[in-house]
Amino acid sequence: MIYWKLFSTFFLIGAFCFGGGYAAIPLIQDTVITNGWMSMNEFMNMIAVAESTPGPVAVNTATYVGFKLVGYSGAAVATIGLCTPAFIIVVALSAFLKTQRGKDLIQKLMVGVKPVVVGLIFCAAWSVAKEVIFTDGSVSAGSLLDVVIMVIAFLAIHKFKVNPILLIVLAAVLGIILV
Repeated sequence: MIYWKLFSTFFLIGAFCFGGGYAAIPLIQDTVITNGWMSMNEFMNMIAVAESTPGPVAVNTATYVGFKLVGYSGAAVATIGLCTPAFIIVVALSAFLKTQRGKDLIQKLMVGVKPVVVGLIFCAAWSVAKEVIFTDGSVSAGSLLDVVIMVIAFLAIHKFKVNPILLIVLAAVLGIILV
């Protein structure tokens, strides 16, 4: 039963997560928290691992959830569930999208979908930031340091074009040394 639940849940997420992995994070978060598959703290740790390992964040997240619940077979089922809708859609639409009518349709679709995708990504960022900043409902000294680090990381990437991979590796090393 858990295998069907994993597959169907991640199939639906895969079918509706236009905009890539970051847009899927709020959907995955709601699913894993609502089903009691993990706590918010576990989810945040999972996102950190999924983000810092190679591959798309949504696929890494689905794999992690499946593995946590039932091991390697669960990881495979959740990952296949997430990826199957995209495969079906690409195969089904590939011939149509080669036509001018198909290209026009995709451009119109993207005009409508882009703002929602940005909203979903912002929602995921806000959800994770809230959890980091407001530990147990209050702001701690560690939370303030986290905010400073978030702002520095944002500025480093946005203003100074620092490679995000470098920041992730640096943060991991500092975490190991300082904690």
